[in-house]
Amino acid sequence: MKRAFIWVAFLIFLAYSTASYADAGRTGAQILDMSGGTRASGMGDTFAAVSGDVTAAFWNPSGLAPISERQITLLYSNRFAMFGGEADDMYYGLMAFATPIKTWGVFGTSLQMMENGTVPQTGDSPEVIGTIDLGMDWVWALCYADEIADGLMTGVNAKIIRQTLGPESGTAYAVDMGAQYALDAVPLSIGLALQNLGTEIYLIDESQSSPLPRRLKFGLAVMLMDTPAHRLQIVTDYTSFVDKLSKTDEDKKWEEENDKEMDSRKAGIGAYALLPENSQRGLGAEYWYSNVLGIRVGYRYVPEVDANHVTVGFSIRYAGYQLDYARVPGVGDIAEDGGDIDEFALLIRF
Repeated sequence: MKRAFIWVAFLIFLAYSTASYADAGRTGAQILDMSGGTRASGMGDTFAAVSGDVTAAFWNPSGLAPISERQITLLYSNRFAMFGGEADDMYYGLMAFATPIKTWGVFGTSLQMMENGTVPQTGDSPEVIGTIDLGMDWVWALCYADEIADGLMTGVNAKIIRQTLGPESGTAYAVDMGAQYALDAVPLSIGLALQNLGTEIYLIDESQSSPLPRRLKFGLAVMLMDTPAHRLQIVTDYTSFVDKLSKTDEDKKWEEENDKEMDSRKAGIGAYALLPENSQRGLGAEYWYSNVLGIRVGYRYVPEVDANHVTVGFSIRYAGYQLDYARVPGVGDIAEDGGDIDEFALLIRF
């Protein structure tokens, strides 16, 4: 009970300490919107209620709590294949590690890296005189999770975000908070997470700062079959982009310039961010045969994004090693020769 009280007090403190950054407009640090592991990608980015996997740190840190052995994962993604042949020097990768420590809970760390590539440099004429290295973005996190009561798990991430754009760079700090509850009567888990509560990030000066992509996630996971030979799980996530609690100065300036009031419902301001038209929805399924072969499929809908919605993936497991693959649809109309995205990951349990 004492440990539960400490958790509640800590979460309330974090919520209030980050409230001053609630007036968010457009967001920065897009690396925070990148993949959080091939398992989630193959299931349509539905992972808020899934637990026992080190990649839960990227979706809902409370999902780390049931981990009973050390886990480490490494992922590589041609995330920028959607841009076609002009993006050969762009890539995205991540690593995550988690370990239980006696009765203290599960501790972990994660690192995301996104290489932005290079762009042609021109002078007074269209002639290319060189290239500009756009640099690398990264996010480093420390993670902690524990079961504070029967069936109730909580978790938190503390993150440092570094964004780079050529010679300019900026740093921000954020936390993720999450909880999961597993029902006894039915094989159902409920997940809730609030991500990227933190400082704004700016590359030049504070007047040109951008908020982090703050998200509220709600998820359900139902185990339909759980035998030594067959395991089938259905998962679903509902993600609201809660970047704006009120109109920003930019919004008010737009209203003055256009002599009309902004549609708060359409812009997803305040409680309107929770509406379906302003939220991402996903549905996924995962089937395991004899704990050796895993197959995944998912459907992901993102508001106002032109893309194929179906995701697929699979895993092959041998002893403590697991090879994961996911195929994720790219965004339409970005490049004529752009395409879908392949993700590869290795998970080791030891």
